[in-house]
Amino acid sequence: MTPVTNRADIPLIPMPRLLHADGSIAVLAAIGCIGEGAAAAVCDASGRLMRLIRRDLEACAGLRWRAGRGDVGECAIRLDVDAAMATQSYRLDVGRRADGSASVVIVGGDADGLRYGVQTFRQLVRHSGPAVPVVHIEDAPVLPVRGYYLDVTRGRMPTLASLKALVDTLELHKYNQLQLYVEHTFRFDGLGQAWRGTGALDADDILELDEYCAKAGIELVPSVSTFGHQYMALRTDRYAGLGEFPEQAGRPFSLIERMEHHTLNPLMDESLALAKRLIDQYAPLFRSRRFNICADETFDLGKGRSAAQAGAVGVGTLYAGYLTELCSYLEERGLQPMMWADIAVGHPQALERLRDKAVLLNWQYEPDVDESRTALVASTGAAQYVCPAVHCWNALLPRIDTAWDNISRMAAYGAAHRAEGILVTDWGDYGHVNDPVMSLPGLCYGAQCGWNGGGGCGQTAVDRAIDRLEYGVEGGFVDALRRASACTTFGWDDAVRYLELDMHAYDHADHRPVLNGDVAAFCDVCVGSGPAGRVADAADVRQARGRLLAAFAARIGDAGARDAELMSVRGRLGRLLGGMRGDRVRFGGSAMLAIEGVAAMNWAGWHLLCMHGIGCAEVRGVRVPSAEEAACRLEEWAEAMADAWRESSRESELRHVTDVAWALADEVRRSQVPA
Repeated sequence: MTPVTNRADIPLIPMPRLLHADGSIAVLAAIGCIGEGAAAAVCDASGRLMRLIRRDLEACAGLRWRAGRGDVGECAIRLDVDAAMATQSYRLDVGRRADGSASVVIVGGDADGLRYGVQTFRQLVRHSGPAVPVVHIEDAPVLPVRGYYLDVTRGRMPTLASLKALVDTLELHKYNQLQLYVEHTFRFDGLGQAWRGTGALDADDILELDEYCAKAGIELVPSVSTFGHQYMALRTDRYAGLGEFPEQAGRPFSLIERMEHHTLNPLMDESLALAKRLIDQYAPLFRSRRFNICADETFDLGKGRSAAQAGAVGVGTLYAGYLTELCSYLEERGLQPMMWADIAVGHPQALERLRDKAVLLNWQYEPDVDESRTALVASTGAAQYVCPAVHCWNALLPRIDTAWDNISRMAAYGAAHRAEGILVTDWGDYGHVNDPVMSLPGLCYGAQCGWNGGGGCGQTAVDRAIDRLEYGVEGGFVDALRRASACTTFGWDDAVRYLELDMHAYDHADHRPVLNGDVAAFCDVCVGSGPAGRVADAADVRQARGRLLAAFAARIGDAGARDAELMSVRGRLGRLLGGMRGDRVRFGGSAMLAIEGVAAMNWAGWHLLCMHGIGCAEVRGVRVPSAEEAACRLEEWAEAMADAWRESSRESELRHVTDVAWALADEVRRSQVPA
């Protein structure tokens, strides 16, 4: 397919692989008929696609159309299916009728292709209203599966309404798979001590969401941790003994440690029995015949109770043995196993044993990622999805360019090595503090790159399409997010690491600080050996925190200059917000609140730097808030953030997020550095 050069003038996500437009428009009549041919009526038995078109015509163009079947020759919008076309393909023609009004024909190669053609037309109407561009489009995806992976475990559980809204967005942008990342946030029998207080999903939630996804042409695939990432389960009385380090089950809760110590001991029969119970309770709720057992980041494997066996046979063999049995268990029940590929690609013996047992989900999140791992998995003959990320975790604002670089590269590698699909991940490390709408640019990047097998028309064109189609502005919103995100000098991840160097970071009662050696070692992995020495070698909490801050002193001390830039971005967003209408206003409001949080966090970090005597750069052009003012600003932001959280999400683990904010505010107050 050869694309037309001016296709960026028509905002579509994903942008079609072939689009011809002469720059003219056709105006849809005020009243008309949407008709389905016989084949289309079979594919769209419920008439849902016609209803979607009718709804958007009324909401975005003020038109009142009706739906019809049978003799549809006179209908100005016609839907049909041509089985001679490729699967998932569609053709869309917008022209003029004899009376000068618009005529629209959408033909799909199958039910999926018809659905995707309808989504393209809906996007035309959403941007252009009744005056739609005259176009000829022929389109089909490069990657057959285009999935989205949402973390609902590490802090934020969206409401069911929010999950359905996500499905609507995924459908509009031609995704066809959704997975929800679950460790303990489903009401599994026998795990109440793990899921209580998390806003956990129940069977009714899954059944309702699965039905909603099916109607949207999206496969809801179950995904549950069954090997690593068992942090909460291994803290329960019933299952504490199943971990590699059962003696650590009673340690104080830690956002960092929940990412580090969580692996089942594969030598215990009870470990495999637990994994099977999770599968048996969860899988029957889904239409999908796939099951993602995760099995990633088994950091503790072979280091604790299984160390002797790992020394004898190797960690890779130990890993593959456990998972081979679990995959066989799934296959016996007619389920196709899926699993993350990170451990297997690091152990040749594991990759060899697992390559034909499961679809390997090959995740890599670096912006400059190369294709070696994609090529490695492909060389084994294994089925794989390439898995990039939207890059919102541990931050209030998205890392826009990092997301584009990562997603576009991974999609291109997937296309080159004939991956079965792409799975765009949206993680929530350290409490999932970011508003879910901050993932929208990354979601759109995934749609564009997954459909086209790479970046195609380029980031600038896609950013402009996002601005016009999603935010309802002619330009500048995505760039404002980019600029604001770059102004972070003391981020959410910095705050969590700083605080959790004290093992009792969130204990509001008086306590003597106790250095958390595991967190200190993790900090050294993240920052390397800073100018003040290794964090893990510090004598106490205060020295460890000082060394952590010293590693980023130049960045943290730049809060003043970045504050001036944030004020500029706020002004730009304020002007854009004035032109937004309807539901789009919430995007602007969420961005403004996130920018306030970035500014509050930046000044908190600046005061901590001064408190530790590291020194701060001279601040010019902006007023430096006092320690008390900085603490109050942080608290005000946290309260507003919590209110916004409750609008889109269940209470879930909001308390862990606010604990970070309160502990940080208290620490800033203790600094008491004069302004």
